[in-house]
Amino acid sequence: MPFKIKKIPEFSGCRKPNEVFFITHQDGEARVGILQTKSGPIETPFFMPVVTKATGKHITTDDYNDLGDLHARAVICNSLLLSLRPGVDVLQKAGGIHKFMNYKGIVFTDCGGFQSSSTFFEMKTKKGIHFRSPYDNKKIIITPKSIMKIQLEVNSDVAMMLDDMTKYGSSYEEAKAAVETTHRWGEESLKYHKEMKEEYQKQYHSKSPQLLFGIVQGNFYPDLRKQSAKFINSLDFDGVAIGGVAIGEPLKDMYIAVDSALSHIDKKKIKYVMGLGSPRELLEMIGRGIDCFDSIYPTQNARHSSIFTMKGKIYLDKAKHEADFTPIEEGCGCHTCQTYTKAYINHLIKINEPVAHRLRSIHNQYFLQRLMEDAKKAIKEKRFEEFKHEFLKHWKE
Repeated sequence: MPFKIKKIPEFSGCRKPNEVFFITHQDGEARVGILQTKSGPIETPFFMPVVTKATGKHITTDDYNDLGDLHARAVICNSLLLSLRPGVDVLQKAGGIHKFMNYKGIVFTDCGGFQSSSTFFEMKTKKGIHFRSPYDNKKIIITPKSIMKIQLEVNSDVAMMLDDMTKYGSSYEEAKAAVETTHRWGEESLKYHKEMKEEYQKQYHSKSPQLLFGIVQGNFYPDLRKQSAKFINSLDFDGVAIGGVAIGEPLKDMYIAVDSALSHIDKKKIKYVMGLGSPRELLEMIGRGIDCFDSIYPTQNARHSSIFTMKGKIYLDKAKHEADFTPIEEGCGCHTCQTYTKAYINHLIKINEPVAHRLRSIHNQYFLQRLMEDAKKAIKEKRFEEFKHEFLKHWKE
């Protein structure tokens, strides 16, 4: 059935002005809460589509806005790449990232640390991370100070500290050194963010400060994850993210990394696992008390004709769909299912029509937004484990 994310009573009736985040419902470890930002409140758990360069892949912000098809209340951009193109000066002239891309929801900005796994990464030093611009090959160094400044100027709702992420398979010594760097950069990020935020508020008369989240690292070594979680949790961040997962590791290693950190993070803080987007992973993490997520997973799958349904994935490029005149999923309220058949989308794929990417992406993104709403409803009704079990019983990867 079509769904619409509604304003919930807690936003007005239980709002606590002095709290960035508070929990409204609990079912085991799974919880529903409210994160308050300068662009308004958002109910957790939520999934953020990735709009790295201020746009989704084949999807526009018209689709993500409340009046669009997907009703995504939050998205995440990459502040490093935005600072290179269109550039911070252009974003400021536009009035900030929201106005630039005409998005009315909540915008998170990543710090660019994850780009250390990209082709334009050069090296890391104690000072920061060195890159070559993918646009003009110009040398760039991001430091805690520079990336805090960029994120404030971009004017996102939630900024991320600069962290040092290591690749899957890194040695213990490499991971330990990266944790030490992450902790130092975390302290510096907080210091510079506070100083510049105060100056920024005076300059622009802003009454609604940007939030800053810390990031836990430690690769896939439980003792390093524990150490990092304790340290980042001890700092005055508005929320805590667990980074450096979903980078090619086996699922069991990802769960160990997250579980090793979770018990050392204050339960009252909002928790964010970065890079997760498969339905199974999302539900498993919600059951552990995680509140928000982001991933390219739904659009990446869509580009390969891998489509989400309540019974698992189907592949729309297969010959069996050539004369299938039913929607992707009966009862789905997305624009694609309400308007087109599997046969038509299969035809678009076979003739290499780019609009096929858009139609598949809309469905997959809608599926995850609906899953989040169903999970919240189940938590409120004290039946989350039953809901998760029933969903995963039918979900086939």
